Amino acid sequence: MLKFLTKTSVFLALTYAAFIGSTLGAQASNLFEVKNVNVDAEASSALEARGIALKDGQSRAFQILLKRLTRVEDWPVLPIVSEQEIETFVRRFRVQDEKTSSRRYLASMSVVFEPETVLDLLRTLNIPFSETQARPMLLLPVLEDVDGYRLWDNHWWAESWAQVDLRNIPAPMVLPLGDPEDRAMLDVEDVLLSDTQSMAALAKRYNVDTVVIAHALATEKGRLDVSVYQYSAAGSRLFVRNYKGQRNPADIAGEAVEDILSAFAKEWKQTSVVEVGDQVTFTVAADYERMGEWLTMLERLEAASFIKSLDIHVLTSQGAILSLAYTGSVDQLASNLAQSDMLLREEKNGWRLKLRR
Repeated sequence: MLKFLTKTSVFLALTYAAFIGSTLGAQASNLFEVKNVNVDAEASSALEARGIALKDGQSRAFQILLKRLTRVEDWPVLPIVSEQEIETFVRRFRVQDEKTSSRRYLASMSVVFEPETVLDLLRTLNIPFSETQARPMLLLPVLEDVDGYRLWDNHWWAESWAQVDLRNIPAPMVLPLGDPEDRAMLDVEDVLLSDTQSMAALAKRYNVDTVVIAHALATEKGRLDVSVYQYSAAGSRLFVRNYKGQRNPADIAGEAVEDILSAFAKEWKQTSVVEVGDQVTFTVAADYERMGEWLTMLERLEAASFIKSLDIHVLTSQGAILSLAYTGSVDQLASNLAQSDMLLREEKNGWRLKLRR
């Protein structure tokens, strides 16, 4: 439920609770889940090796999480939590692909951490953090090699992206199905010609606002050049990455994928990382045309992590006056609300909030 509600809004709060109850079946991403941590340990027995490996895996997953939530410039001061203390932060974990011998244990594990416990640690250490995600983007990996251009066919560039957890990261991405409907909407020629109309149709199918084209050029041994195009209603942009090494381009792909994802994460953190400090409260007028839109707005406000409390002063069938207590700057708050399809703007008569769609 909302953090603070006036007495006049109790009935609507109960209605709101019933409303969101019907949406809980939707699968959501979890920024506090770290997947696919490989563990390997030896000891006097396989059982002892398992215990060592799992503790080590949880500790390494915790460091991955802290870096995920914070800026690169703050990584040198991130805390090192002992294996004895790590259980304080872990909600649950699971292991897969277990292999054992008489003294050795190998597996892959995923760890889910307790959000508030982790964030309290960062607050105590006065380390700025981001606990929000950007809106998911649709990712289209295009490979150009000696055999030509490939978009929908199976190829190692697309497989490199599929092996990474694209959901539980600061700037999440979605890979397309590549089914006949996708192929009918967009082909590789459309991509090369920057056919934004076809891209927009595909984006609509996946309910995203942005399409990312990761075009890998792999015609030389030991070299991989990647051009990353980003298309949205706000326009388009491009950045290029070059990777070299004494390896085949396919062997460099994993490094390229991680680097590109880090670039998107860094950009998102510039707008979403909040300095640890006091909350700010201001008044905003919420505009809507029907009560169903108001309930949707309440749901999205509850999900906005920048908002720490909400108080309703006036409530009518087509508008409300709210007080919002938030952390960070008002620009960051507006960006945070935009991720939930809400527009926060300052007009002549004050701040106004409405649904984007």
